[in-house]
Amino acid sequence: MASARLVTIWRWALRVFAVGYPLSLLAVIAAFRLGDRWWGTIAALYLPRLGFALPLPFLAAGLLLDRAWRWLISPLVALALVVFPLMGLHLSGGRAAGAGAHTLKLLTFNVDSARAGLENILAKVRAAEADVIVIQESGYGEANLWRDGLPGYNVDKNGQFVLASRFPIEERFDPPNVIHEGVPRTPRFERYRITTPAGPIVLYSVHPMSPRESLDDLRGEGLRHELARGRIRQDAKDEVVSTAALRAAQLAAVVADAARSPYPVIIAGDTNLPDLAGAFARVFAGYRDAFAEVGFGFGYTFPTRRGGPWMRIDRILAGPRIRFLDCRTVKGPVSDHLPVIATFEVTPR
Repeated sequence: MASARLVTIWRWALRVFAVGYPLSLLAVIAAFRLGDRWWGTIAALYLPRLGFALPLPFLAAGLLLDRAWRWLISPLVALALVVFPLMGLHLSGGRAAGAGAHTLKLLTFNVDSARAGLENILAKVRAAEADVIVIQESGYGEANLWRDGLPGYNVDKNGQFVLASRFPIEERFDPPNVIHEGVPRTPRFERYRITTPAGPIVLYSVHPMSPRESLDDLRGEGLRHELARGRIRQDAKDEVVSTAALRAAQLAAVVADAARSPYPVIIAGDTNLPDLAGAFARVFAGYRDAFAEVGFGFGYTFPTRRGGPWMRIDRILAGPRIRFLDCRTVKGPVSDHLPVIATFEVTPR
């Protein structure tokens, strides 16, 4: 009698688990999308998401042991939620160019101040054979080192940003400061106009405020240790939220400037925003993500030095008249980021 009661309780708990697990994943997805003004969800955005799959084998095994065949839909739904929206799997793949179209290849790369050596960076970039190369966090080396290392390209270096183009660079625009919490802050982007065989395009190289320092402050002596002692500092929480707001403001300034462009627009670089970030969805609502549109796989770009990348923050985005044909990461890390390369064409008006 007691054993039968235990079996009943176990089956009831298993079914609650089968319903609750996918619902909890949906709640996490909604929290990531909507909760980017709370320090907890902001911090969680930058953690590996494979951990959300940990309950899957236990749920599936329990349902199989109970022969609850119809309930197996639950782990399948949960698997889809983990792999697609949470981990960001894309299965699109490339597509063919239009008849007579000029195809162009663009590479974006955060080179981590060339800590791996500028020659190693340049070798990686040259091997990609891109028409346009967009570099962030280039360090403070002289511009002529980039020019000498990229023969056949027109090279412009300003601060952390380097642009190398096989086509003429007609203009570089240094944007004004962004006002954040009443204080002028560096906008952390550059705008260029390039004349290509398909006509002029306006290109933005972006690298908004990184979350790294604010998350390090939040972690203190280790997040688990801080939580156990109940002493996560309020100023650290506030800094995480403030940094996220600054990051969104810097990217919003890019989109506001791009709205005035009479030419096709491409925005490329290290956005410092992973998939499901609410700020990314809001700011870039009118733009298409190359990897999401024509990529295959997860496309993770960062960090390369801690067991392999687990988030996609380096992106190539486009407005109207840009048609992506292919997008992929370039393997073989020489930075803490992987480069992203996309092939595209400019469609007629």
